[in-house]
Amino acid sequence: MTHTIQTPLPLLKLLLGSVCISFSPIFIKIAAVPPDSAGFYRMTFASISLTILMFFLGENLKMALRPRLLLALGGVFLAIDFMAWHRSIALVGPGLSTLLGNFQVFFTALFSWLFLKQKISKMFILAIIMALCGLLFITGVDWNNLAEGYKLGIFLGLVTAIFYSFYILLVKASMDDCSVNSVPAMLMVAIPGALVLGVVTPLNGATFVIPSGSSLFALIGVGVISTTIGWSLISSAIQRIPATVAGLILLLQPTLALIWDTLLFDRPTQGIEVFGILLILSAIYIGSYRR
Repeated sequence: MTHTIQTPLPLLKLLLGSVCISFSPIFIKIAAVPPDSAGFYRMTFASISLTILMFFLGENLKMALRPRLLLALGGVFLAIDFMAWHRSIALVGPGLSTLLGNFQVFFTALFSWLFLKQKISKMFILAIIMALCGLLFITGVDWNNLAEGYKLGIFLGLVTAIFYSFYILLVKASMDDCSVNSVPAMLMVAIPGALVLGVVTPLNGATFVIPSGSSLFALIGVGVISTTIGWSLISSAIQRIPATVAGLILLLQPTLALIWDTLLFDRPTQGIEVFGILLILSAIYIGSYRR
């Protein structure tokens, strides 16, 4: 009886977390600030709200040196991920850039195979082929016909996936230590990420000026709703849900990002593109599956 009552709660948390995170590229586009300063504000507002949440939960930043260093390095990689992703959002839109970012599933497995000697299955190879075919259906077979900015946006979306996979591997390694809890771990990621982006922003000639109230709301939204609330809900639920179900629910994030992009920014989507999107989503699900 207890199991029946408790099961829907993790599922609901994972669903809500996926919805929260799906709005992150939308918030970034609405913010209309330089990509690096958008990342800085995202990590800054996330750091503030995570600190409040941590003290509310009665937790602290005490943890061993090794996971602390791994998480800090993860924050650096996440900052680089945001630098690439936010530029990709501006070039190809929130939907496609988010879909490309979810290729991290394939890079994470490839890096695990290269560095951790984990095996790669035939189904995983099939998933990679499916994902690449899906991308061709979206972009068209003739790469040379695409605008230079669009090509760059696709490239940066894949760079996003690479650095996000490094971030995931570092966070997973840090979680091997029993002294690490999810909210302090997220804060240990967010603070170095904010520092890196705070340094990079002026070096790239950008400013920290927030042009309007709607921009401020969007930056707070991506920092608090998409990052703190989204991360917290997912991290607290994912361990209690079967991997197959969790992988399916987490596909809501890129799917909803594409839907929001179409509804809010009138992204043109043809039938062949829809087929490509469905093919990529299926590939991501297959690629993320672990027995």
